[in-house]
Formats: sequence, C-alpha cells, structure tokens
Amino acid sequence: MKNLIRDIMSIFTPGHRGPVILKSGLTEEEKSALVPVRTLSIDWVASADELEREAVRETLDAGAAGYLLSGLEQTQFIHARATLYSQPHEQKGFQFPVRERHS
Repeated sequence: MKNLIRDIMSIFTPGHRGPVILKSGLTEEEKSALVPVRTLSIDWVASADELEREAVRETLDAGAAGYLLSGLEQTQFIHARATLYSQPHEQKGFQFPVRERHS
C-alpha cells in the first residue's frame, strides 16, 4: 500500500520517480538501469488496493521487474496506466502471456 500511495502522490508532484520494484535481488545499479518494456491500461477497479493488486499481478504475470502507475483517473471506478519495467538484457524477446480478460 505504501508503494501505491507513493505512486499516486508522485503523479501530482513534479520530479523524477522510479518504478516500484518487485523483483528481488537487484542491485541499486540494476534497479537504476531498468527500462520500460510495456504500457498497459488497468481499468474498472473499485479501490486503490485493487489497483495495486492488479498492477502487481500484471507485472508478475509478464515476468517484469517492476511497474510505475501514471494517468490515474477516478470517477465511479479507478483507471490508470501501468508501465512495466525489465532489465535491459531481458528486454530482447520479452514475451508477455496472452490472457483472456473477463469483465
């Protein structure tokens, strides 16, 4: 939850922010070298907790190292963009699983 609050606050705060790192064992150098590999939409979630769970699930399913939320909009539901990050050597041939989405 701390990561999600940090992401949401950073959307409205100028300055550079880095991705939430989920992959363990990365050095600070490896973390700083992460590159964006995919941007996806997370739509129709009802709470901040659900948004965070969905971002984590998408990141882990894709085998990415981390994610960064942006473009947050909230009406009746929350909508956001998540950019997934990976290590540069993993970027080549990066494959994302194909899943059916159920509404």
